Amino acid sequence: MGDQKKNKNPAGLEDSVEIVRGKTRKYLLNQEILAKLEQKRKIQRRRARRYNINAELIETNGNPGNGSKIIDLSMNGAKVEVPFSPPFMSQIVLKFSLPESEKIFYVVGRVIWSRMSLQRGWYEVGVQFYQNHWEIDQLLRLQTR
Repeated sequence: MGDQKKNKNPAGLEDSVEIVRGKTRKYLLNQEILAKLEQKRKIQRRRARRYNINAELIETNGNPGNGSKIIDLSMNGAKVEVPFSPPFMSQIVLKFSLPESEKIFYVVGRVIWSRMSLQRGWYEVGVQFYQNHWEIDQLLRLQTR
């Protein structure tokens, strides 16, 4: 009988090790699935369609654009490339015109993020507008048709 108990313990131990391995695999798979869903959620978090436009800025904070440009634009924000790194949550004023449009836009927003651009050593800056600019979206939507 003592021999049978010794034989059962290793077999029981192997079974519990397999159960733990199975649970670990399921946990890791669930973590991977959750990470993918979180990434998808972040991508779909935008409230408006973005348009790649690459347009020159006429002015930034009242100063001449001097090569600053809008990389992409939506009705409630923009990604701009400027020669300076504005502080986080600071106000920024942009003056620009859209390609194929003669209207000049004057928008005010806040800096949401900033990072150094690798091309020119300038800064890419994410700007959230204080108000939605439906006219921008409407003009860009017509231009992409």
